[in-house]
Amino acid sequence: MNNKIKILLTFLLFPFLSFSQVKLDVKAEKTNLKIGEVIQVTYIFNEEGTNFTPPNFNGFNKGGSYVSSNQEYSNGNYAIQQVYTYVIQAAKAGRLVISPATIKFNGKTFASKSVAVSVSNEKATDAILRNQNSNNIPKPATVNKSISGANNLLFIDVEVSKTTAFVNEPVEVLYRIYLAPNLEIELNKNIVTKFNNFWSQTEDVQGGWERKVVNNRVFKSKIFKKAILYPQKIGKLEITPITLDLNISYPTGDFDFFGDPEFDVARREIVSNSKNLQVLSLPEKGKPDNFTGAVGTFEFKANVTKNELKSGESLQLDFIVSGKGNLKLFEIPKPNLPSNFEIYEPKHQEFINENINGISGKIVDSYTIIPQDKGNFKIKSQNFSFFDITSKTYKTISSEAINLDVSQGINQANDTSVSTSKLAEKSQKTAPAPDFEFTFFHFIGCVTLVGSALLFFILKRNQSDVSEAIITEIKPEKKEFSVNDMQQFITNKEVFYQEMELKMNAFLLYKFGLEKADLNKENIIQKFRENHISQETTNDFVKLLQNCEKARYMPTSDGNMQMDFEKLQQLVQIINE
Repeated sequence: MNNKIKILLTFLLFPFLSFSQVKLDVKAEKTNLKIGEVIQVTYIFNEEGTNFTPPNFNGFNKGGSYVSSNQEYSNGNYAIQQVYTYVIQAAKAGRLVISPATIKFNGKTFASKSVAVSVSNEKATDAILRNQNSNNIPKPATVNKSISGANNLLFIDVEVSKTTAFVNEPVEVLYRIYLAPNLEIELNKNIVTKFNNFWSQTEDVQGGWERKVVNNRVFKSKIFKKAILYPQKIGKLEITPITLDLNISYPTGDFDFFGDPEFDVARREIVSNSKNLQVLSLPEKGKPDNFTGAVGTFEFKANVTKNELKSGESLQLDFIVSGKGNLKLFEIPKPNLPSNFEIYEPKHQEFINENINGISGKIVDSYTIIPQDKGNFKIKSQNFSFFDITSKTYKTISSEAINLDVSQGINQANDTSVSTSKLAEKSQKTAPAPDFEFTFFHFIGCVTLVGSALLFFILKRNQSDVSEAIITEIKPEKKEFSVNDMQQFITNKEVFYQEMELKMNAFLLYKFGLEKADLNKENIIQKFRENHISQETTNDFVKLLQNCEKARYMPTSDGNMQMDFEKLQQLVQIINE
């Protein structure tokens, strides 16, 4: 009797027992394939499992993987379904076995069945591949998951114009996205790419889709971003991957009332592949003695504001380098003037365009010069050398010589006679005591020399302490930030620009919380934009920071340290307002 009751209960409860049975099912689109043909293999688990382990798919190329989950609560019953989908491509002929997948639930391990697949020697045709791309597109994951690689239904490829380049030689980089024909995408957020050890300029590209075939699969593709990079360091440099945050629209397999396919949306981060660039130092063979680091294609000329003037009268002499290349990273030649010309420190000006086509424009050093005597003089031609990117050789070009006709200035003649008279008078007055004047002069010179040497030693010794103090003084509490203490370094160019860069970095940490690892042009511009700082102030700050960095890679001109110091004071004041 008891046995009969058990049998009866078993039959009555069998549907419910079957419904609640925990299992990991596997489904393959088809099991008879050709080489290169792509299928989906889907694993379905009817509970909330953990530690899902897929098979190794021996004999197949593995493409994208997608994870989704469905939850239902109806009439007091709760049901869940976890779905793991893999896109695989037959890589060799023969009888291939896809081993079981496993998943854990309540301390137990559940395994799927293995799947036997027969792959013929025949290769899949383009028509078959197109049909695969237009039907049965797997659903992207509903979780945020990074993917990359050409076997996915969505991936980004980095195209580089060259794999080897010289320092400061421009390299073009294109970012191309590939997408299965049935998918649509929308950019949710563009994550900034850092180009370490490169000067860079990027530009978004607007364009239509085109048909591309990759690994015997059909995609729609387009270039969405372009970058121009100038390597600043020798060796193997990585062009770091770019990341996009996308909303992906994919077909669900259902159709609406009018028979049109329905779509769903998933959010996904897509990471491109990375590329390496081998950067070479400029060749030593044929390098001119006057070469200061110019790389590109340039012209060089000299101009004066007038060719006829009087002695004691000033004129302006301009040395101009124009063209395309690393215009900010080299020195302009200095003029070779007659000995009786007075010359003042040059005013350096830059008229430069920085865009996706690279760096172009001109730089100018303007000198004020004053001839002291009358006569016909010649400003000799000057040589300018650069490394030509097109021919991969050094080239030297020369400015034209400039003739000056200097007549006698009236005031200069009077000043000369007065000066001569005063000099003679002074000579007579000071003749009785030459020993005292000589001894005092040399004493003052010695004191000055020893004092300068001692000051330089102290600055060098305390340089690291000062650098540390700059950071320390602002980290503990938000004091009023000041750059006035930099005035003490203006007597030493190298120390001054090192301290200026440290001070600017410390200011970015103080004001915006930017750590050293985040200090790049893109992040600085983004932070300034978020804080509603004007474009002019942003450009001035970035330009000043880049000027400080020049000394790392190329020789730099003396510049005007006082002007840079005052500019930094002004920028700090504007940004703090």
